[in-house]
Amino acid sequence: MWRLLLLLLPLTVLPSHAHYTSSDVVYHPLPHFWTGVGFCPAGDINYKGISEALEAPSMQLHLRLIGALPIGAITHIRIHWLLELVQFLEYSTEGVPQYDYEKFDRFVDMLQELHLSPVLEFMANPGDVFTANPERNWFLWENFVKSIINHQLARHGAARLSSWRYETWNEPDLLNYNRINFTSGSYLEYVQAVRRGLSKAGGRRKSKQLYRALRGPAGLFKSEQRHPLCWELLEVCNQQLAKCPIDILSYHRKGIDGSATEILNGSLALLTKIYHDYPQLQQLPVANDEADPIAGWDTPRDFQSDVRYAATLIATVMQHWQAKLAGGVLAQLESLSHDNAFLSYHPYEFSQRTLLAHFRMNETQPPHSQFVQKPVYAALGMLAKLGTRAADLELVNMDSKHSVQVLRSISGNGVAQYMATIFLSPEQAGPQLTAYHHKYTLNMSIANESAFITELLVPHSTDPVQVWQQAGSPAYPNATLREAMRRVQTPRLYETGPIWQYNSELVVNSAHLPLPWLMLLRVCSAAWPKLKRPQQLEILEVTKSEVFIRWSEQTRSTQCQKSYEVWFRERAGSDWLHISQGWHLPYPSFQYAPGGNSSVNGFYKVRGVDVFNERSAFSQIVEYLEL
Repeated sequence: MWRLLLLLLPLTVLPSHAHYTSSDVVYHPLPHFWTGVGFCPAGDINYKGISEALEAPSMQLHLRLIGALPIGAITHIRIHWLLELVQFLEYSTEGVPQYDYEKFDRFVDMLQELHLSPVLEFMANPGDVFTANPERNWFLWENFVKSIINHQLARHGAARLSSWRYETWNEPDLLNYNRINFTSGSYLEYVQAVRRGLSKAGGRRKSKQLYRALRGPAGLFKSEQRHPLCWELLEVCNQQLAKCPIDILSYHRKGIDGSATEILNGSLALLTKIYHDYPQLQQLPVANDEADPIAGWDTPRDFQSDVRYAATLIATVMQHWQAKLAGGVLAQLESLSHDNAFLSYHPYEFSQRTLLAHFRMNETQPPHSQFVQKPVYAALGMLAKLGTRAADLELVNMDSKHSVQVLRSISGNGVAQYMATIFLSPEQAGPQLTAYHHKYTLNMSIANESAFITELLVPHSTDPVQVWQQAGSPAYPNATLREAMRRVQTPRLYETGPIWQYNSELVVNSAHLPLPWLMLLRVCSAAWPKLKRPQQLEILEVTKSEVFIRWSEQTRSTQCQKSYEVWFRERAGSDWLHISQGWHLPYPSFQYAPGGNSSVNGFYKVRGVDVFNERSAFSQIVEYLEL
């Protein structure tokens, strides 16, 4: 048995300068740098194939679930071949390609509604324009990029586009991606043309300031002989940084054995080599676009099914934060992205590297998709609750070999009004743990108008895959089994249990928690902004008599959110029913399948509940009628 003893002190005033110090703890500004995900659509890589993949009902529901995490959990989505949604029409009399943006516009509009910003990889060949005219690519790429940005500027405005990300062709040295046959010369010409297109877009609107950040080369950076394109771009930039076409050095480093440490070590080794060979590049921010535990998203691995993958993702963020603070080669880390937004397929619904388990229900008419949230999805939701300042990573020793990683954060305008701390256990327990007692001090009062809440991801009790496997792993889980899986898909709420108040102390007792586990502890002052009413309530058909309900959160007020309540009434004048009673809903979505002869037709509304058990105002009422 081991315990953490958390001693809570009175509220502490925060100074206005960047770094806040209390006792031996220094808090630093915490950019939420881990909020990107990505995937490659299935199907043929052309206008028709990518359109079918991204417009499929299963993909549309999938993306709505990704957008239904707490606000800020996922901010950017990187989709290979996204620009294949742009259709080539014809050449003008001057030989300039004319494009149709209808499908691209529609897809981007949906992302904006879901509060997801696209990462535009300039990676497409609409109508074979670039392979048919290789001698004109210097002009064609500049024109393509500029026309896309100008078109979106007219539709969405400069402010919205400033949150988008822009990147060069993904892994151009790989034959399966290099579909337009880049050579060293033509690749450098392409990158420079993309840079010019971004800079010239917007005309006199100071576009250079708004759209300057071009990422690249998004490479694996194996040996110079095997991957010459990416290395040669670095050589060009090192020779004259002022004329370097990229502003953020992006690369891909995954783990080897499935551990977070391997991801970090891969980045450290690569950047150490780059900075040694190309010292001028130390001035550029860096981004690991594919910071995954191991390569091959579709290779089934048991650890990707359950809490172990969630723990690995959390550990990846923690260790990169520690490395960023250390001031070494990762001091300029700008972002991490996780390549885990794929659609899984049978029989690997849970075990592929995805956020959601996907069940393709081919026995219904028409066929449809069902999704279950995996623990890694919940982990991203927990990370979203971290504050605006964070301390360095702490290690709490359990015995001579094992320790708990602790990341604590705070927020507040002048006063520490909010604290969020994540505890992460070791991935393996070892033969036996030595009893350990640790006193842990938090600068927040719980006795004076404050409240705390703890949520845990724990093997088995928050592992939907266990429920599925115990039922025989059916390809088409019935409604009862789907509900049982969803009952355990969110973090487990503990208002009593492994953490409890003892006078002025909080005690965490994890003796009976199986490893690995991760815990989010939030302490909220009554002075923290109150919950605001949920926005943009949306009801979507999943299949007959089953709907997916999602809504949007408002910034800042939901840090002290505990759960949501979903209410329904069948007709005007009838009683409202609390249809989510008994569910823990920490994230803004709910799947409703009443069963029997009950109808989903009627009126819906949602409200939030905070850690003080105070309710927000209800959302607007939305009527749903099943066709």
